[in-house]
Amino acid sequence: MKKITVVTQVIVLLLFLAKIAALGEVMTKTKAAAISQTPVRRLESVSPAGVVIPQVTGTAEADGLAKNRDLFASLEVKKNELDKKEQFLWTEEQRLLLLKKEIVEKIDILRVQEEKLNATAEVQRTTENKNFKDLAKVFEATPPAKAGVMMEKLDVQTAAGITMNMKRDKAGAIWGYLSPQKAVEITREITHLGKQ
Repeated sequence: MKKITVVTQVIVLLLFLAKIAALGEVMTKTKAAAISQTPVRRLESVSPAGVVIPQVTGTAEADGLAKNRDLFASLEVKKNELDKKEQFLWTEEQRLLLLKKEIVEKIDILRVQEEKLNATAEVQRTTENKNFKDLAKVFEATPPAKAGVMMEKLDVQTAAGITMNMKRDKAGAIWGYLSPQKAVEITREITHLGKQ
C-alpha cells in the first residue's frame, strides 16, 4: 500500500505541477493579451505650438488618436499660416494708412499753394485791369491819329486790353488809323479774352 501511495503522491505531484505549468502559461497569455490591449502612453511628440501630444499605441483608439494628432498638427500649421497672413495684412494696412496720411498732407499743401496762386493771379488781374483802364484814359485823350500809330506798335494783348477799357466812340476813332491786319489781330484777342 505504501507503493501505491508513493505512486499516487507522485502522480498527484505531477498533476499539480502540470496544472501550475498550465496555469502559468494561461496567465502569461492572459497577461500578454491584457498588455497588448492596454494603451501605452508615451510623451513622444510636441506640436509646433509647444503642446505635448501623447502617443497611444496598440489599439483602435491609438489609430483614432493618431488621426486626431495629424488633424491637430495640420490645424496648427494652418493657424500659423493664418497668423502670418494676418500679420502681413496688418503691416500692409499700417503702410497704406501712412501713405494715405502723406498723400492727404501733400494734397493740403497743394491746396494752400493753389489758393496762394489764385490770390496772386487775382491781384495780378486786378492790377492789370487797373493799368489797362489808366492806359485807356491816356489813349482816349490822345488824338486818334497818334493813338492809332502807338497802338499799331503795341503787342496784341496790350492793345486788346486797352481797347476793351476805352469808350466805344474813342476806340472807333482810333480803329480807323490801324492797319487791317492789326485790327483783325486785336479783334481776335478781344474775342478770345471774352470767352475766358
